[in-house]
Amino acid sequence: VDEKQIKEAIENYVPNNNRSQIIEKGTTKIILDAYNANPSSMTVALQNFGKLEATNKIAILGDMFELGQDANKEHTDLAALANSLKLSQVVFIGENFHEALSGSNLTYKTFGDFKTAYHLKTLENATVLIKGSRGMALERILELL
Repeated sequence: VDEKQIKEAIENYVPNNNRSQIIEKGTTKIILDAYNANPSSMTVALQNFGKLEATNKIAILGDMFELGQDANKEHTDLAALANSLKLSQVVFIGENFHEALSGSNLTYKTFGDFKTAYHLKTLENATVLIKGSRGMALERILELL
């Protein structure tokens, strides 16, 4: 394969596997990264999202799995980072975040709780980062919009 074809293929690549997908739904721009999550990938995603030139930035973060005894600390640390950024809103979904943050505002123990209680109109005219472990299946949020 010649160099030009390789370059064109890379430039035209559009992910469609829940990994760093950019999706536009109405007036909402979504960065969907719901395939994998660990402390380092979540940190980098949040830091980059924080630097993004956009108004009304909302982060919806799902639990990170398989952290063992460090789960509470890692979720607490990540929440502190998210809340330190200049975001319009940060939403946490999952038992680990719920436990680590003692069920504080905009923390939902299950996806069902989020689906029932969260006001989806908040996402209109927003740039939204959706990131969480595969088991959280956060791509379901797209079906709600």
